[in-house]
Amino acid sequence: MKPIKLITGSSVLLAILWCSLYLAACVAPAAQTGTTTDSGATTSTRPRLVMAIPRAPEILDAQQAYDGDWATMEQIGQALVRIDNASGKLLPDLAKTWAFSEDGKQLTITLPAGATYANGDPLNAQALKDAWARYKTVSPYAVDFEAITKMTVVDTTTLEATFAAPPASLLAVLASSFGGPWDVAAAKKMGDKAFATAPIASGPLLVKTFTANSEVLLGRNEHYQTALPFVQNHGPLHLDEVLVRFIPEEATLANELEAGTVDVVVGLPASAVERLRANPGLQITESALPGYVGLVMNLQRKPFSDLAVRQAIAKALDRETIVKVLGAAAAPQYAFISPATIAHSAETDTYAQKLHPHDVAAAKALLTSAGWTDSNGDGIVEKAGAPFTVKFLVSSTAVDQQQAAQVIQAQLKAIGIDMQISQQEPKAMNDVMVAGEYDMGFDTVGWRDPDIFSLAFAADFWNFPKYNNPDAVKKLDVARYLLDPVARTAAYAELQKIWLGDVVEIPLWQRKFYVAARSGVKGLVVDPVIGQIFLNDVTVEK
Repeated sequence: MKPIKLITGSSVLLAILWCSLYLAACVAPAAQTGTTTDSGATTSTRPRLVMAIPRAPEILDAQQAYDGDWATMEQIGQALVRIDNASGKLLPDLAKTWAFSEDGKQLTITLPAGATYANGDPLNAQALKDAWARYKTVSPYAVDFEAITKMTVVDTTTLEATFAAPPASLLAVLASSFGGPWDVAAAKKMGDKAFATAPIASGPLLVKTFTANSEVLLGRNEHYQTALPFVQNHGPLHLDEVLVRFIPEEATLANELEAGTVDVVVGLPASAVERLRANPGLQITESALPGYVGLVMNLQRKPFSDLAVRQAIAKALDRETIVKVLGAAAAPQYAFISPATIAHSAETDTYAQKLHPHDVAAAKALLTSAGWTDSNGDGIVEKAGAPFTVKFLVSSTAVDQQQAAQVIQAQLKAIGIDMQISQQEPKAMNDVMVAGEYDMGFDTVGWRDPDIFSLAFAADFWNFPKYNNPDAVKKLDVARYLLDPVARTAAYAELQKIWLGDVVEIPLWQRKFYVAARSGVKGLVVDPVIGQIFLNDVTVEK
């Protein structure tokens, strides 16, 4: 999945964004919207920053990966543009200029003259064309560039891409390293397998060593250049190296930050937030992420193939109680598209909340109508002599899911369902759910554009609920090419009502994301919406 592809959005945002594309190649940069630490002068600094993240990535090449993170992949790769949270306008990163044609079917990107990858290979229009062509070949998200019909190298720095239909959903891709250039020549020379953990791109850092499930040592890219308007340093970082450690244990992650063996934690566990906020030596930034964590059922298996059963489960769940247990980690969510996602609809939020309110009596009645009754008085309903007993898969590394699962277990027990929790290693659990060999579990959807649902509810490598609705798929195909923000929001509102009616999944909570840094880390910029970090101006006091 794409958990890091996140940013705020609304109909107004998208309208302003597309207007900026039509009117000019590069608008004047908006005011800085991130959070910058105190950048006062220091007398003594050290050249290495130590960061920690809770989950170890398996692949660092965005073109082969299913997901990524701010500390590794997004530091190795580089976006062509960024989206300003306040104005909705596109800001330059690698791209010098950009412009869509009036009908939205042609995009012209201009790169800075003399740009190179981290290894010195030329990063010109041909290189970008090659990168996008490789994306369409090797990426699990090749659908992002599905509408491209032709790419023309106009000159050394200018690439012109022609689309069959206006690619409204492409903007979120271009604003991440997924849509940026990765060195195809190096990938061909090394082979995709080797390139996966030692990729070459144009971001501020490059891979020096990668130790699976342990750490990755990143070095400064001496060829790095950016036009980001919210940083002062547009060239190579002040840091020589960044060591990224993988620390899955929440207590260890927080303790090492406090002890000073880690300078920055990207993805601070919510369990430690309140305690660490009282520490004057730490700086903590909170972001409310796009997407949601929801309960997913295997619609191809009985009893979940019965809509009445799914409706009963939806009414049995009390999000307020679930979120209360999760504390700083979450906020209740009822619809599929959160306020931090493009095409969000407040009216749909209200609709979703009213459709399946917490109602134990109504949930029990639905189960009864579906033939499930407690004939022996043991508190568990049965049908044809078989008790309603199901296995609920939970990631062994996701503490929030483990906590929520216990609450859900009690809430389902209240309507007569015996839910047994089974913790599994994340990859194994993902494989089982993709294969459809499970009953219930959690699904996490996180991406700034709602086009992600064309994968979450339709792609073979995802689609955990095994949902099959050709009409919804057709509507998704239409929505992804709608340039008009009002029409696009309306299209996704209609889709959400379909999914809510079918109880495809049950959105439960919106995730909160925390970045914490020690006070000696100066110049760190953290995007307040998606939690992305920018190290351009960072120095570290000894």
